[in-house]
Amino acid sequence: MQGEFYLFINFKQAAQFGHVGWGFLLRDGVTCLYGATDHLYRHHEMDLLAWINYMSVPPGEHTDWWCGYGPKEEMLRAMGGRNRHHIWYHACRTVTVPNAKPEEAEKVALSQEHAGWTLLTNNCVQQTYEIIAAYGADTIIPNPWQNPFRLIPRVWFDCYPGEVYSLNE
Repeated sequence: MQGEFYLFINFKQAAQFGHVGWGFLLRDGVTCLYGATDHLYRHHEMDLLAWINYMSVPPGEHTDWWCGYGPKEEMLRAMGGRNRHHIWYHACRTVTVPNAKPEEAEKVALSQEHAGWTLLTNNCVQQTYEIIAAYGADTIIPNPWQNPFRLIPRVWFDCYPGEVYSLNE
């Protein structure tokens, strides 16, 4: 099956390092699954203990994970901020995936709801890349583990192939 994988970015989240979300085309060729682990910060910025606790959320605890199903236009509206129940995104990139495995990617994406979150080893970039690899796009999209700077969402987004599409025009 030929599929499509979407990488979304909010350039301003996480102290301007950015935040990524994901989306991909399912087997029916119309419906997309999309979402993110937003891991929102809900404390005063001067609360040092809260910042330390924020750096790691154990599996099973709440990480503001969410997802949605719908056609591409609905996904782009939801990710672009028309739905204010989660982080909204400024832009996306898309790649065509010749041998997509949407069922595998869906399993991985849904499993992340309870997977926890850790700043250096299980953040939005790593979680998104796990979905990318399950979808079969890991030969197209650069592995963020191959270069430590790619673990920064803004840097990784810039390495992602394809044209940038603005979501907030």
